Amino acid sequence: MNKILSKVNFFSLIQNLIKQNIKVIIYFALIIVLIIAGFQIYFFINNKKILELSIAYNDSKYSSSQMDFIGHMNEIAETKSFYGLLASLELINNKINNNKYNESYEDYLKLLNNKNIGNLYKTLLAVHGSYNLFDKINNEKIDKLITYIDESIDSFAGYHLELLFLLSVNNGNINKINSLYEQIIKDDRISLSIKERVKKINEFEKYN
Repeated sequence: MNKILSKVNFFSLIQNLIKQNIKVIIYFALIIVLIIAGFQIYFFINNKKILELSIAYNDSKYSSSQMDFIGHMNEIAETKSFYGLLASLELINNKINNNKYNESYEDYLKLLNNKNIGNLYKTLLAVHGSYNLFDKINNEKIDKLITYIDESIDSFAGYHLELLFLLSVNNGNINKINSLYEQIIKDDRISLSIKERVKKINEFEKYN
């Protein structure tokens, strides 16, 4: 009997607390609903923007007008998004194709010094720029680009060392060539394709 009374009293207490705080509970519930709705609207708008940028990027990429291509890509490049980064690379490639190598180098540096771009993307950009501009700008500038490669990322260690090796070949630094060659051949992280390229270059340099 006492147990039944105790349960009744407990439920009565709960009911009274709910009645006394009904406004607070309603407001709290409304706030939660508004927060959830806000997140849903944000993700909807964000996804819509990404879709619009994707369409704009693809339309601009295959534009028959060079002026339209540059104008639209510049607009997309201004956005802080993945497609903004892709548009920036398209503009750089366009300059390289038009032999504007030093301008391309400066554009790479702007991207590499952008605080909104993550370390992995910066490493990709540095590798991309170093290979694209190799033998097109002076060695000091290539060396500058290489410094942005994060060699602690295993998948990029080979590219980092290969570029340093190529730079040493260009500079005619025999001691560094031999040292980097040994390092590349012995490093298990480095792919066979990179090792084969380095072997061929090393053999060519020895007998020519």
